[in-house]
Amino acid sequence: LAAAPAAAQDYPRLRPGLWEVSSRTSAQKKDDPPVRTTMCIDDATAREMYRFSQGMMEGMCSKFDVKHVGDRYVSEANCKLGDSRMVARSTMTMLGDTGYTIEGSSSYDPPFMGMKEATTSVQARHAGPCRPGQKPGDITTANGQTINLRTLTAPPPKK
Repeated sequence: LAAAPAAAQDYPRLRPGLWEVSSRTSAQKKDDPPVRTTMCIDDATAREMYRFSQGMMEGMCSKFDVKHVGDRYVSEANCKLGDSRMVARSTMTMLGDTGYTIEGSSSYDPPFMGMKEATTSVQARHAGPCRPGQKPGDITTANGQTINLRTLTAPPPKK
């Protein structure tokens, strides 16, 4: 892909509310269930999540291209993880503003944490309004812990 990075305003539009996310990786055993999380988002949180992921990639990667065509966001990255060079590709397919799927693959040279290749598959769907007491950015992990994305992406307090 020889694509220019997607413009900042070109982030995937997601309907505000509660999202259910199910993911599988090649590191999981075949009969392991998908990892399920929920997240409460609004437009500002969706925009922050997209910017945060791009910023993280730009800090580690010599190449990070995102191309938006129709209902798809296709990305390709060449990154350094420890002593390994990672080449990653993913396609996010939007299902309107109420769902998306992501199919991704990466290869590592030399192997990273014992992995030469990895795949990830994500399905997400809008499930309605956020639950009472939730605020935008709240993610409930598979083990029931709730964390807020804004605490992960916020700059450190000034001293």
